[in-house]
Amino acid sequence: MKFNHYTIAALPQLTWDGDLPCSLADLLEEFDMQFEPLREGIRSILLLDDIRNIELIIKSRLAAEEGKETDFFRAGMTKPEELELFVDAPRHNAPDGYPEFIEDFFESAKTNEERNAKIEELYTGYYNWMAANKNPFLARYGANMMTVYTVVSALRMLKNGTDLDKHLKGDTDAVKLILENRNNADLGLKGYFPEVTEIAALFDKEKTPDEVERELDRIRFNLLEETGQEKPFADHIIYGYIIAFQMKDRWMTQSDEAGMKILENIINGNY
Repeated sequence: MKFNHYTIAALPQLTWDGDLPCSLADLLEEFDMQFEPLREGIRSILLLDDIRNIELIIKSRLAAEEGKETDFFRAGMTKPEELELFVDAPRHNAPDGYPEFIEDFFESAKTNEERNAKIEELYTGYYNWMAANKNPFLARYGANMMTVYTVVSALRMLKNGTDLDKHLKGDTDAVKLILENRNNADLGLKGYFPEVTEIAALFDKEKTPDEVERELDRIRFNLLEETGQEKPFADHIIYGYIIAFQMKDRWMTQSDEAGMKILENIINGNY
């Protein structure tokens, strides 16, 4: 579309190694008018920050840290204070337009202890939901991220000696290949998902959770850069830019202490 030419030309340059010019919330506010034609797809992207904030709220409830302010992600679909009401009473305070997988999660997990133990279901639910998006680019993004999640889960379980047959979930095709090739260095995925070698290498080295997750986001970032470059002014370029910005923004948003807590949960499987 014509509006994309002007919008894309005006977007700040974004590279993995470069600094962000502002927060994602500020970017969305500045480009609010230009992004309006893509509002529905952008809201789907921003739902991930709602899920991250829900996780932060659940964990803060369990920690019961009175008076300690939580570093929320500010670019989500729903304001953090509204999400806090939702977590306290999901049946009565569900935000408008929330997909069924979030409602199902709160129906199946009634207490914060249960929700915390099953928190990865919100993330897998999100990527599966995105994989069914009517927009082909967003659907491919959801499917790719679900594969990354599956590979990371499998490698973590293998490292910890967890039974893959009982516990591995995720991308159906990837799970099948992994279970059949669990003793191979590439888990049988090299032809299906070439990035598996790069991800596996992260688990062969003594890296901190922070280093591993940053590298995983770099791989995710590169996957976005490689998608659809044959149409440089199509809608998916803006969607991909916002997703990539979101990936980098979460490193700006969280304080070092809060960020490390989240990263430890991610590496331990709560993602």
